[in-house]
Amino acid sequence: MAYYKDLTPYEYWNNPGHILNVGWLEEGNPFSIGYFPGREQVLGKLKSMDRGHLCKGFHRCDFCNNESGNGEYRVKGKNGKEYSSPAMIIHYIEEHLYIPPLEWIEAVLVA
Repeated sequence: MAYYKDLTPYEYWNNPGHILNVGWLEEGNPFSIGYFPGREQVLGKLKSMDRGHLCKGFHRCDFCNNESGNGEYRVKGKNGKEYSSPAMIIHYIEEHLYIPPLEWIEAVLVA
């Protein structure tokens, strides 16, 4: 899987210009870790969402090599921005304590 810094323009597939990356993690690139308010609600929402874009093949977690996933979640925020996150974001939050950007968390909670 490719690494993209959070809140940078999405480049993996076609981007009409308003989609931002969140959660495209890779070993060797730092990210915030810990617990955040609304964590369980965010995980519940993600688990109930459809992955809008499925990809061929699977990606294994760079950090533990125990989990694999394919596809992306797309979430639109009240701010008019859309965010793209890999399906692995659930694993990253649960197992590696990744803390996504606040604006993405807020977008997921209102989705």
